[in-house]
Formats: sequence, C-alpha cells, structure tokens
Amino acid sequence: MKEISLSKRNLAIAAVIGLVLALGILAIEHWPLSGTQDPTTKPTEDIKASQAAISAVEKIFQIDATKSKEDWLKGICEVSTPAGCTLITTGADRMWAQYVAAKTVIGAEVQPLQKLADNGREQVWQVAISLTAPLPGSNKTEEIAYVALAKTGDQWLFDRFLLQAEIDAILARQKTSTPATSKGAK
Repeated sequence: MKEISLSKRNLAIAAVIGLVLALGILAIEHWPLSGTQDPTTKPTEDIKASQAAISAVEKIFQIDATKSKEDWLKGICEVSTPAGCTLITTGADRMWAQYVAAKTVIGAEVQPLQKLADNGREQVWQVAISLTAPLPGSNKTEEIAYVALAKTGDQWLFDRFLLQAEIDAILARQKTSTPATSKGAK
C-alpha cells in the first residue's frame, strides 16, 4: 500500500472546501428560489447584485501576470465578502505561479444569464464568462459559472463560486417547483 502524505496547508484547504460545500448544500436546501422570493424585493436589488457578479467575476478572470499578484488579489477582495476574499487568496500562490510561468494575460467579459435563488440577503446568479485566451492548462474560452453574492449594508459582494453539488441542488429544486412558483426564475 502506498503512503500518501499531505501538508498541513493542503489539509486546511481541503477542510475549508469541505466546510463550504457542506454549508452551501444546507443553505441551498432552505434557500427560496427566485420565483418564491419576498415580493417586496426591488428589481433594482437584482440589478445591483448582477452588476456585482459581473464586476467580481471579471476581476477574477482578468489576469495580467506581468503585474503583481497582490494587485490582482486586492482588486478581487475589494468586491468580495471576507469569506470570498479568503477563498480566492487561499490557493492564489499556486495559481499565480502558473500564470507567471505561462506569461498569462487574459481579459474577461461576463454576462448575467439568470438569477437562480434569492433570500433577500443572498443571491445566486448564473453567468456566462468569455475569456480572450484560455487559462493555463485549459483550451476553453467560454464557461458558465454560478456565483453566490451576499448583501452587506447596501451593496452586494462576491461570496464564492458554487460547487457542482450546490448547483445540482438548485437546479433540481427549480425542476420540482410548481409552474406558479417558477415563473419568475429568469
């Protein structure tokens, strides 16, 4: 039997990812779909949230390895919750090393596709990402992502990208909702 050794840092990262996944699935089970949201929620909140999703995802994927990692992370953290900032910065050293090695310079354009969930304090948006070049190790320039945003004060901030199990839970809930409650899902 082969022995596998893990560093404390890798164990900590795995624990954070596991915790985020578990909490995300629990939250999604109790998260109202956008069609069942509080009718007092204003469309302007949706606009603010979708703009926050666009801004954050563009900052994450607009990469210029000729500049500093710290500047890149600062821009991301300015539009993120503390938890969102921590999640992005946790694995940044390894990612940035790949970007520098590949001399990565990528632009990004993000379009909101639809709001999938909303509980008044948090929203989940499906967004389309178009990159000017593929990320190192990939050949894709188009991607769909699912973004969780949190409202702090009067502004919406990036919290995290949803994991596949969370996405599947939201999409499954949408399929099982009645026609009367799913009309506003787009």
